[in-house]
Amino acid sequence: MTTDRVVLTLATLAFGLGVSLLMLRGWRSRVRRQADLPPPPVAPATEGDVVVPAVEGLFVGTTFAGDWLDRVAVHGLSSRSPGWLTVRTDGVLLERDSGDDVYVPLRAVRSASVGDALAGKVVGKGGLVLVDWQLGDRLLTTGFRADDHQQHRRIAAALTALLPVEEAS
Repeated sequence: MTTDRVVLTLATLAFGLGVSLLMLRGWRSRVRRQADLPPPPVAPATEGDVVVPAVEGLFVGTTFAGDWLDRVAVHGLSSRSPGWLTVRTDGVLLERDSGDDVYVPLRAVRSASVGDALAGKVVGKGGLVLVDWQLGDRLLTTGFRADDHQQHRRIAAALTALLPVEEAS
C-alpha cells in the first residue's frame, strides 16, 4: 500500500466515525427535548373484547402528528419491530418482538386511517395503518404495516367505529 492509500483510508474512516458521532449526538439531543413526554400506559390486566384479532406485521414507529418525519425518540416508540396489532374494545395493543408492547387506550385515540408514509418509511398507497392518539398533551401518530395489506382498511374501520361520535355544535 502506498502512503496516499493509507492516508485516504484513514481519512475515510475518520469521516465515517465523525458522521456517526454527530448522528448519535443529534439522537441524544432529541431524547432530551422529548423527556417531558410521559410513558405510554400499560395494558390493563382485564382485556376488552377483541374486535380485530392479532394481525401480524411491522410496528413502523411513532411520530408527532402532522410531521411524519419527527420521530418520537423516548420510551422505545421509534423502534421498528415485527409484531402484532390487536384492536379491542378498550384500545389498541401493539405487541412487539423487540421492545416493550405499546398500548393505546381507546379514550386516547383520536382517529385511525390508512396512509402511505411515516417515520421516514414510504410504502405506497394504503401501505400503513395510522393511529392518531393523545399522550399527555401531545398528539402522536403510530404506524403499523400489516403483512396482509388488505387488513389495513379493516383495522382502521374497526377502530373508527369504536370511537365516540362527535356532536356538531
